[in-house]
Amino acid sequence: MTVLLKKEHQLLDRQTIVNLVRKWGDVNTEGLLSSTCQFFSAPLIEGFIGYRLEKGNAVVFGDPVCAPADKPILATAFQQHCRRKKIGVVYLIVSEDFSRWASLNLNAVLIEFGEKFILNPLSNPIDHTGPKAVLVRNRVKHALREGTSVQEYSGDNPDIENTLQAVATSWQKERQGPQVYLADFKVFEDRLGKRWFYAQKDTQIVGILILSQLQSTNGWLLNNVLITKDAPNGISELLVISMLQILSKEDCQSVTAGPVPAFQLGEVSGLSRFSAKLARGIYQIAKHIFHLSGREAFWKKFQPATLPSYLLFPDRNLSYTSIKSLLKALNAHV
Repeated sequence: MTVLLKKEHQLLDRQTIVNLVRKWGDVNTEGLLSSTCQFFSAPLIEGFIGYRLEKGNAVVFGDPVCAPADKPILATAFQQHCRRKKIGVVYLIVSEDFSRWASLNLNAVLIEFGEKFILNPLSNPIDHTGPKAVLVRNRVKHALREGTSVQEYSGDNPDIENTLQAVATSWQKERQGPQVYLADFKVFEDRLGKRWFYAQKDTQIVGILILSQLQSTNGWLLNNVLITKDAPNGISELLVISMLQILSKEDCQSVTAGPVPAFQLGEVSGLSRFSAKLARGIYQIAKHIFHLSGREAFWKKFQPATLPSYLLFPDRNLSYTSIKSLLKALNAHV
């Protein structure tokens, strides 16, 4: 697969894109590596902006994928490019630092919509005190009593790979009700910088956990925890705790998960008081429709550190059409 970077009219192969995502990416990794993602670059900058074009809007997956000092240059060039093309821009899942810059320099509406969670393997939540730690320990113990074990897959075994992919595919098909997601689960695509852990009960694989390397933080992104519908209780917790125990032996200090929609919208700037209130109400309706509360409850029992995630609408591009574009880019369906 080759990818055309619009600004330089230069072909970059898939591996170069993956290398840049591993070097500078964050929780936007899945969206950036989706087959639907397009790319924009600027001369002399190592990196790109990844986006999906929907209904006349470029929905950007996260911060520009480049060194922090180059983000303003790349973002400004992209905004100018989109203005010339009469394309609106929406940024999804962006950091606080980039949001502050965009709010001032791109005349952007800023909405704090979620959190990303950061776990430290050297401070394993199973060893913490308090009711949340007790809950995690109890669920892990239950899974272990059921005869479940966790292993890391690192070899070349087509049978195991086919089984792990089947678990991911069936998990996605069996999810009930309205959904939002960035990309389909292709477990062994873009192998560079990925790790796989699986839970096994007797001879059956009942859950998988996937990590992607985040070189900028010297850590890992926890992409997905997927379990089968007949998995024993506590499998998700066992996978997370076992993974953290393995990484602790490597002196890793950062595993990032998310972003996860927050209980309610946080900071909203660039809107009138009425529009901000309306946005908060719409958000609560969307949370209810798409059942977005479960992931927050799951991750908070591990007592992680948290950082905010934002939506950005440069040039005040917040409208019915831009919201539809955002939902389309999230593969939202009811």
